[in-house]
Amino acid sequence: MQPRVTAILVAANGADHLDRTLDALAAQTRHPENLVVVDLGSTDGSTTDLSFGGSAELLRLPAGRPFGEAVARGEREAPPAVADEPVDEWLWLLGHDNAPAPTALADLLSAVEIAPSVVVAGPKLVDVDDPSRLRAFGESMTRFGRSIVLVQDELDQGQHDRNTDVMAVAAGGMLVRRSVWNELGGFDPALPNVDAALDFCVRVRLAGHRVAVVPEARVTSAGPIEEFGRKRVSEGRRVRMHRQAQLHRRMTYASAGVLWIHWLTLVPFAIGRAIGHLVAKHPAAVGAELAAAFSV
Repeated sequence: MQPRVTAILVAANGADHLDRTLDALAAQTRHPENLVVVDLGSTDGSTTDLSFGGSAELLRLPAGRPFGEAVARGEREAPPAVADEPVDEWLWLLGHDNAPAPTALADLLSAVEIAPSVVVAGPKLVDVDDPSRLRAFGESMTRFGRSIVLVQDELDQGQHDRNTDVMAVAAGGMLVRRSVWNELGGFDPALPNVDAALDFCVRVRLAGHRVAVVPEARVTSAGPIEEFGRKRVSEGRRVRMHRQAQLHRRMTYASAGVLWIHWLTLVPFAIGRAIGHLVAKHPAAVGAELAAAFSV
């Protein structure tokens, strides 16, 4: 089947990166058939003068909306394929700082073409200022549900290029089959800041599909998803976002028989962990730990 790609570019005060990302999209050796730019209430003028026509369009949502909600809105607005022959539709998810290398989309499509069971493919995320340094290349989680970036802040010497199948990939640069995105409902709205891509990929694998990284495809990244659209994230807020996401996933993955046990132990465990943070002289995590438990 002929692949058809809709690129969904989410921007949130991305004046430092958006023009570069749009230029990188225009320079692709294999262009996406559609482009939907979703602006999340930018106040820096980065999208003020943007105007599109034809197969590209600009949507505006209020500030503070999650990345996943922006992607879902962009997917709904993207026109479906209308063709006499079957079409393999894909969504390419990008943030304003995710400038792809010229062959990034072509490399991602080549990878899923030779491996039809792969329905989610992710690129190498490299530093926006130093492309020789890896930002992220695959994700996983511990036995107790803490998310882990498999490769982070390393000099790229091809040392991880043999690793293809992974538990998850980051949202930035993710290529996902549109039918699977809709079947699974996209990103969990209860994970607005972190772990939404990890959770989605876990559900993809549980549905019997594969998730893979494509070392040939390279896309830039200015930082982790919790910093997207924000000038600064405090240590306490970072700890709270990650812990809250971990606890939420623990509750949603639990069977009905043990769900109530997890719920009853949320606050007692949080108090114990807060004391541990205090003893370890990590005061920023004390309030974050308690706030995460009460939020969940």
